[in-house]
Amino acid sequence: MARKCFAKHRRFLYCLLVLFMLATFACTKPEIQFNNAYNGDNATNVKTVDTFAVKLSTVFLDSFSTSGTHVQLLGRYKDPYLGVLTSRSYNDIGGPNPLPTLTNYSIYDSIELIMRINRTYYGDTTQVQRFLVSQLTEVMNLPGTQTAFYNNNSIPYNPAILGSTDIQINPRAGLTTQRIGDTVKIKMPDSMGHELYDLLYRQSDTLKNLSIFRGYFKGLTVYPDTTMAGAVYGFKDSMFLRIYYHDPGQVVTQKSVDFHVVNFPNQFNHITVDRTGTAVEKISRANPELPSTSTGNQVFLQPITSLYVKMLFPTITNLLGYQDYLSVLKAQLIIKPVSGSYSPTLTLPLAANLALTNEINSIGTQLPFGSGNLKIDYLYETNTAYTYDITFYIQQALLQGPFNNAKNGMILYVPSPVFNTTFNRAVIGDAYNSLKSNQISLVIYYASYY
Repeated sequence: MARKCFAKHRRFLYCLLVLFMLATFACTKPEIQFNNAYNGDNATNVKTVDTFAVKLSTVFLDSFSTSGTHVQLLGRYKDPYLGVLTSRSYNDIGGPNPLPTLTNYSIYDSIELIMRINRTYYGDTTQVQRFLVSQLTEVMNLPGTQTAFYNNNSIPYNPAILGSTDIQINPRAGLTTQRIGDTVKIKMPDSMGHELYDLLYRQSDTLKNLSIFRGYFKGLTVYPDTTMAGAVYGFKDSMFLRIYYHDPGQVVTQKSVDFHVVNFPNQFNHITVDRTGTAVEKISRANPELPSTSTGNQVFLQPITSLYVKMLFPTITNLLGYQDYLSVLKAQLIIKPVSGSYSPTLTLPLAANLALTNEINSIGTQLPFGSGNLKIDYLYETNTAYTYDITFYIQQALLQGPFNNAKNGMILYVPSPVFNTTFNRAVIGDAYNSLKSNQISLVIYYASYY
């Protein structure tokens, strides 16, 4: 009886061990190194294919908000691919708070507009840039039902130039011409200075009530001279007018008072593009999509000028017809910017995300793993690429069928907040681009019967 119980106990332990081993192996998945090139010698049940077409087009997505970004974009540059780009800023100015007390002995000296760079730029910074200042003729109130100012909005202004400066800006080392660190100063007319100084001296109610002062002064616009082109620079939104005055005596005491930007959510940038003679000259609100075959087998990404890249995979379901096909194990999208289209001054977007899109080119849900890892190779330029894992998207596309894949796809975009505060852009070649090493490619690893 004891031996029979022992035998039953031993069989129980044996079965338990077998079950444990089965559970262990069932929970352990083999690791596949997808970075390797698969062939019959090393993994006969995994195959690689990179011949499926990626249909590309450049799409125009109309206007977007440029207000409340805390960045003034000022300048003008000529892009070899996208034309002449210009940006100007609109600013609401308020009176000082608290008001200074001026005496009968205080004497007005001068007035300047002062702007501080934030050290971002795009274009050729070796060129001298001319900045101009004019006064608005209308208060900076939001138009109609808008809740923000957009890139194509503008405020009427007096074309008379109140002040200007010619300057070469080195964003990395301060200002080389004026040699005043990170600050641009523009001399303003003394007539304006005396008028504001008189309000200060009289402690005018115009200065004490912001609404009254906004109606009185109206604000300023700063813009580049259109006869010169160099770069677009980023400035802080802390622009201000500074009045200098002094009190006489044996020792002259230099003093100043500032009129700062107010209503920061409404400060905005107006951005214009002249695309004459470029591959995307015909793109517009009325003609919002251009296939890569009509733009030199290239597409263009620059959200601050409303350009995005759309991708379709119309033939991906052909994979289901492969005799050895079992399932997609991994799908990798590799986007290589065209060699020679970027540089340390015409830089690529550091982040470019993938989202779902449809027939009307709307930006939908961001894809899982849709943030591309950018690797930049300035030396040879053949290894510069954004790489994405789009396995889940391709698996779903196979289920949805060819009709859906011919209309719906993915869109490449730049995330907030840099999409409307920088001019970074990318030129991307399709499968027929003459530079074979700089083409978009879809690499699929699939499980095979043999």
